[in-house]
Amino acid sequence: MRRVFAVVMLMTFATTIDAQVRRRVPQVREPAAWLSAGIGLFNGNDVSDGNTESTWDFGRASNPQYRASLEKAVSRTASFGATASYVRLPFTYIGSGPTASCSRCAAHMDVMAAAGSFHVGGGTGLHQVIEASAGALQYRNLRRDSDKSSLAPTSNIDPYFTFGYGFGYAFDPITQISVVQDFGLALHERNGLTSEQSNTLTQRTIRLNFRYGFGRRTCRNCR
Repeated sequence: MRRVFAVVMLMTFATTIDAQVRRRVPQVREPAAWLSAGIGLFNGNDVSDGNTESTWDFGRASNPQYRASLEKAVSRTASFGATASYVRLPFTYIGSGPTASCSRCAAHMDVMAAAGSFHVGGGTGLHQVIEASAGALQYRNLRRDSDKSSLAPTSNIDPYFTFGYGFGYAFDPITQISVVQDFGLALHERNGLTSEQSNTLTQRTIRLNFRYGFGRRTCRNCR
């Protein structure tokens, strides 16, 4: 009788434990945010500015561009946040009117951008990467190479949009590397321009990007 009672108690205990285990939904730990840093080769066309009667010819040369972003994870493979970039560009300043700083001279300028960004891509191993951003781009610190004198305008801010596609590789849940080709447009004002003059900067950048996840996003049935 004692043996039967012991067996019944053991079976009851095991059933209770099994029910508790089944009711538990496993929690998956994922990064709460992503910090990214990258370097790429920036390539652009020419832009005309009607207010200063000048054209900025970037010569379609490739120049190093630095980029960083901070994004909040909304799922295992998607995040949104903010991104910033900087590139120091050589260009030819071509003046076409009496208000231009020079008729034709070699110069440099700083081009900075800040935007809201969205990233899709991740998981394990090799994966696709899609990125998009929208914000503002600033031309500033235009200076002639020969004497470092300032060129007009002092600065200018334009709306800016980019779309990127590439491939990445995840070494672990918080470390990723990717190569992305960006296509961007900066829309300059058309004041004082003819129909033959371009007010749009068309930008192409191929970049190497490193992403690091931090924090902990604890959720049930994470995707």
